[in-house]
Amino acid sequence: MNNPAQIKRFIFTGTPGSGKTSSIIEFEKLGHTVIHEAATDVISQEQAKGCDAPWEEPEFVNQITRMQKKRQMNATGDLQFYDRSPFCTYALGKYLSYHKNIEFTPSPVLLDEINRCLKAEIYQNKVFFFENLGFIEHTDARKISYEDALIFEQIHLDVYKECGFDIMIVPKGLTVTQRCEFILGQTVC
Repeated sequence: MNNPAQIKRFIFTGTPGSGKTSSIIEFEKLGHTVIHEAATDVISQEQAKGCDAPWEEPEFVNQITRMQKKRQMNATGDLQFYDRSPFCTYALGKYLSYHKNIEFTPSPVLLDEINRCLKAEIYQNKVFFFENLGFIEHTDARKISYEDALIFEQIHLDVYKECGFDIMIVPKGLTVTQRCEFILGQTVC
């Protein structure tokens, strides 16, 4: 069993469509422990049940938060890479509130998870922030415009800075292999 104090959990965050998931998949192929993005899976599950826009449902953020926590608690390996985190879910909640022109009030589920992660130092302080590529490719789960993606990106940066994380920019223009090499080079510190 892993010594919890020795586990290094690194978060990948940034603009939708910036290469986080392709890097996660590459790390998985290389044999590293990876935790896939929960929001995409929640969207797929809810759309399969007939809900076309699950992000408009009141429980959406809580569903993501619960899935992220479960995945984190069940992950094994001394080096783990996360495609987003509860801090991203917090940023998502802020973004969704911004678009509804209402004040963001995080749910108790989300606040408890944020507090647990900060208090227990679940994640490494260094967060890998993937720069936007200058465009967005739409998918069933990614329907955001490029302009809105830039707002989403800034909210993420602000949330991570407010929570005391150090932002490590993963430059655009690198191949997936180069991104992985860059990230691995930063994890030994």
